[in-house]
Parts: sequence; C-alpha cells; structure tokens
Amino acid sequence: MAAPPGDPRDYAPWVPCLVPRRARRLAPRLAVVLAAALSLAAAPPAAARPLLAATPYMGWDSSYAFGRQYDEGTILEQASNLKASGLEAEGYRLIWLDAGWWQGHRNQRTGAIEVSHKQWPHGMAWLAATLHREGFEAGLYTDAGINGCAGGNEGMYHHYQQDIDTFARWGFDAVKVDWCGGNELHLKPSSAYGKIHEAILHNSSHRPMLLEICDFPEPGQLAGGTPSFSDSSFANWVFGPSDGTSWRTDTDIGSFFNGVQWPSVVRNMLADATEPQAARPGHWNDPGYLGPGLGMTDTQFQTQFGMWAMLAAPLMISANLSTLDPASDETLTDRAVIAIDQDRLGRQAVQVPPDLVASATPGGEAWLRTLSRGRFALALLNLDGEPQTISVELPAIGVTEAPGYALSDAWTGAASETSGTVSATLAPDASALFVVTPS
Repeated sequence: MAAPPGDPRDYAPWVPCLVPRRARRLAPRLAVVLAAALSLAAAPPAAARPLLAATPYMGWDSSYAFGRQYDEGTILEQASNLKASGLEAEGYRLIWLDAGWWQGHRNQRTGAIEVSHKQWPHGMAWLAATLHREGFEAGLYTDAGINGCAGGNEGMYHHYQQDIDTFARWGFDAVKVDWCGGNELHLKPSSAYGKIHEAILHNSSHRPMLLEICDFPEPGQLAGGTPSFSDSSFANWVFGPSDGTSWRTDTDIGSFFNGVQWPSVVRNMLADATEPQAARPGHWNDPGYLGPGLGMTDTQFQTQFGMWAMLAAPLMISANLSTLDPASDETLTDRAVIAIDQDRLGRQAVQVPPDLVASATPGGEAWLRTLSRGRFALALLNLDGEPQTISVELPAIGVTEAPGYALSDAWTGAASETSGTVSATLAPDASALFVVTPS
C-alpha cells in the first residue's frame, strides 16, 4: 500500500507506466528459479495443514475506499452494502480492515496492542463476532517492520507471535502484512514472512488464518533505491506458496489519494502472468485490488475484472460501496466470470504466443486458462488505442482438438458454436471472455 503524500516513508519519485507488452524481466528472474524450485519442493503437502482458500478469496478492503479514515460505523455500513447489493451472496465475504484501524499504541508494560475506543467503541472482538454472525470473515492489517505504510509504529516487529495471538483471540480470519517497515529495517522477506507464517500456525487460539504477503515494491522503487530484486514483489513467488495464502506480484495499481491508473492495471496483469506455475489451490498470485469507480472507464474496469478472473486472482474490491454505480455492480456480480476465477482446478491463465494471435497491431492479445471438466476460458484483449479484430484458432493455442466447440460469452451469456476459429472486434481497452467446451 502506498504511503500518503508527505509521509516520511513516501516512495521514491516514480511514475507508473505501461510495461512493454511482453517484457518478462527474464534475466533477473532466472537468478531465483533454482531457489524457487527448492522452496516449492520443501513446502509441506496441502494435507499437512488446513487449505483455507481452495479457490481465490473474495471480499472488500478499506484501502482505496477510505485510506486511514474509517471506524466501526464505516465497516458495518460497508458490510450492509455487501449484502444489499448482492455482492455477499456472490461470494464477497471477507471484510479486510487495512491501514488505519490502529494508530500504533501499545501497553507500555505488556506490549499489547491498544485500540481507540472512539474508533472502535465495542472493541475488535465484538466487531469480528458481529461480522461472523452476518456471514462474513474479517481481516486486519499490519507490517513486518516497526512502522506501517501509512503510520509510525503500526507494524509488528518484535511482536510477531504476540500480535498474531491477539488477532486470533479477537476472532479475525486473515492478516495482511505490508512491507514499508520491513524495507526500512532491511529485513529479508522470505525470513520475516516465514516467521509470521509460523506465528500463525502456532497461535495460542489454534485459529486458522489467511496470510496476505504484501511485499509490494518493485526493485528500487522505494527511497534509497531499495529493495533489491530478490527482496521485491517480483521474487515473492519463490517463498509465497510455502508461507502465504497470497502474495503480491507487483506494486499498487492506485491509492486512496490518486485513484486507479489503467496503465498500472495492465502492468500488474503482465507481471502477475510471469510465474503462473506458482499458483495453486490455497496459494495465489495477487496482482492487487479491484478499483471500480476510481478512475477507470467502465470498459477498463470490466477488462480488469475479467483478467483478474483469468489470473485466478483474489477478488478484493477496494471502493466505497455506498457510491458504487450500477455498471460496476453488474460487472462484479457476473456469475460466469466469477466462476472462471473460482474454478476448482486452480490453474492460472497464460498468454498465447503472439505469433498465434491474428490482430491488426501488437496490442491484440489472447489468454487461455484451463478449467475443470475439460473446459477452457479464453480472453481476447485489445491494448491498442484503436478498435481492432482479434482472432485465434483453438487447436493451435492448446485447446483440446475436437470436431467443434461450444462457446459461452461470459459477459452476455450468448451461446454459439465454432469449428475452431474465435474472433472478436474490440474497442480500445476492451476484452471478450468465453468459456470453451470441446464437443
């Protein structure tokens, strides 16, 4: 999460830009491939511990919606909106309190977290229990270092086990651990997150909890040219599957102060696709939050949502649901797209090689995801500034060869058949999304 303007932990000057279309940062990534293989091989088998997110988790996060300015009433209102809008019924059940829920005060004698009674008049345990009664799960924010990304002393350094025990005792189900303070202390992400993972496994309440690894910076993004590549978001996939439920694959796509930038959405989509093999049931690559109504057009947000589903990404809305427009709500509740994201096979989409995509410009892309029951999800995407037609031949791109194929448009529900060719004429930033069934 980005620090607010004027904060001493502010990022180094940095302008989000569109990453070259198929840049894969291969040279530095190759340096961690061997370590990744060893890390994945050493991970305990899924049966050894609870599988908390067999499909990507879904919900709402306060970060882009309210920054640090929210309280008990805000959270209860957003929970009510999740129900009233139908979002909760579609699977958005995890309510995450991001930076700002705590101002860094600890009991001087015990070191225990002390929260503001004005902000949380009924206390944190009451809030978690209330959300649980309404069918939700609840998450909290912290940092691996002393400070958080938006405030001093909001981290858990020297208190890993104590704070995790506190969160578990309150009844929270998920923990997001940021990296502004971790970077300040020059901690090693693999080591720090490994310790936090162990603290969760051994919490005094024996409570299962999701861990969101939010080591978000790109290499050299923060002050002083930190972090290094191996300590950045680009390398989280090395240890993320062993320690986390999800791990960030690039920096933020926006903030409470600046909204969401479309080029950053595209950048994170491409970065998230570099290591698809790391994702699997219970463990997910995370390109960041969903930002409806925060600066993108309706077309751009629909494309973000569809591509996040193709990437098997957590679907976390970070917007004020009280002002959510009907178009965004319609996108977020599209059951066919949600079903792609939530497919039980848990395989992430891969980009189709450009020489197998027929398009007028290099901005025409195709992405393919293998689904359960012998099906596939196909996305056609126009990243060019002009409308264009994009086509692929299904057998050539890896879809099971068959006499014909049934197509279901995930956005409209329209059904059609093809002998192998799939085409769509798309406006700039638009996408088409199909479920393909060999017949």
